[in-house]
Parts: sequence; structure tokens; C-alpha cells
Amino acid sequence: MALPKYEQIAAELRGQIVRGKLAAGDPLPSVPEISDHWTVAKATAERAIGVLKVEGLVDTRQDRGTVVRSRTLLARTAGERYRTARETGFAYTAGEHADILAAEEVHAPEDVASALGIAPGDRVARRHRLRFDDDRPRSMSCSWFPVGILVHCPRLLVLERIREGTTRYIELQTGRKPHTGRDTWTARLATAEERELLRLEEPAAVAEIRHITFDATGEPLTYEVGVKPGGGWTRTEEYAM
Repeated sequence: MALPKYEQIAAELRGQIVRGKLAAGDPLPSVPEISDHWTVAKATAERAIGVLKVEGLVDTRQDRGTVVRSRTLLARTAGERYRTARETGFAYTAGEHADILAAEEVHAPEDVASALGIAPGDRVARRHRLRFDDDRPRSMSCSWFPVGILVHCPRLLVLERIREGTTRYIELQTGRKPHTGRDTWTARLATAEERELLRLEEPAAVAEIRHITFDATGEPLTYEVGVKPGGGWTRTEEYAM
């Protein structure tokens, strides 16, 4: 079932923010502009902006209207990083970078095997990374890939950043274009390792995001588990990529 129109508009504006097209301090389109562009009532446009306000992405200022808040408040999904890579050639926006902590072949744990449609214990490629924004750790993630993809994508096992992002890299090397993504979010307490890498006090809450990317045939391309500070809410969504 399609999302309500105001949610569709909010999703499009949210994507522009997380991909850096609308940077911190930039004005959001006004209610009349949104109303004209999407051919909706002004009440619908106001409701879309209200969604972004509740999420903490924008503020309304008397002198400037509605403007984008600092991007450090954002939780970027794997799908949003892929769209950034498609548009700019880079998975990260200005000020962001990642340290690759591991790039190796391992045996697939049960959750990885289930996500990738393989047997537990089968060999998979694994990349573990810590993401920074202005030199502060903002999130960490592990991605797993079917081992057969390494024939075309050897950089997955190199301890260096893949600047276009792993999903875009796989697409360019194999021609398998991402078609659908599925994200599942939850909130929990951080582990000792997560607290150390993300520089968190004990105890600390984190959001965990489990992402699967599927190609046009429905075959999984990658499975990723990301961890971000904060949270307290859970959501599951599936979207076209």
C-alpha cells in the first residue's frame, strides 16, 4: 500500500538532507513551493514539514523560515548511502569517512546465512567499518557478501575504503543493480566493544539496523548490521533502490 502523500513528500525531502543536497542551514522549500511542486494542498505540505520537525531534521526560524539542522542528527540507511554514491560517486558526504577495521573471509553465522540464503558456516566476505563525521565516531557496521562475488569484487577483502561504497562497487563490477532494500531497526544497550569504538558512557542505548539489499531477481547482494548511538524506537521498511 502506498504511503500517504505527506509521508512521500517527507521521505523525498529527508533523502535530500541525508544525501547532502540540502545541507545544515539550508532553507527547506516553503509550504507554497511544496504545494505547487507536488500538486498537494498546503495542509499536506505543512504536515510533511511537521514530520521532519518531529524527527529533528529541521527547525523553523522567524528570520529564515524552515531550515535544515545539523546532519549529525541523521541516521543514514544503506539505501541512502547507495543513492548518494549513484549521484556523486562517493558514498559519504563532506566531512564523513570510514576506517575499515576488518576485511576477511569468515564462516557465516546463522543470521548472516539466513539473510543471504546460504547454509550456516558457508564462507562469506565480511567488512567491518567505523564511520566518522568531523573526526567523531558516529556509527559502526559489519557487511557480509556471498563469497562467489569475490571473483569480480576483490576489493571487498582489502583494508581500504571503497569510496563509491560497496553496493555501488558491486553494481559496477557485476552489473547486478540493487532493486530493493529492507531495513529493520531496533533499540538495545551497547556492548562493551561498541561503547569503546563509539566513545559511549556505560550504560548507553544504541539503534541497531539490519539491512538486506536485493537485486532485480530477488537474490540478496549484501547483508549489513549497523549500530548508531541513541535510538529508542523500532521500525521496519522496504523500499525501491
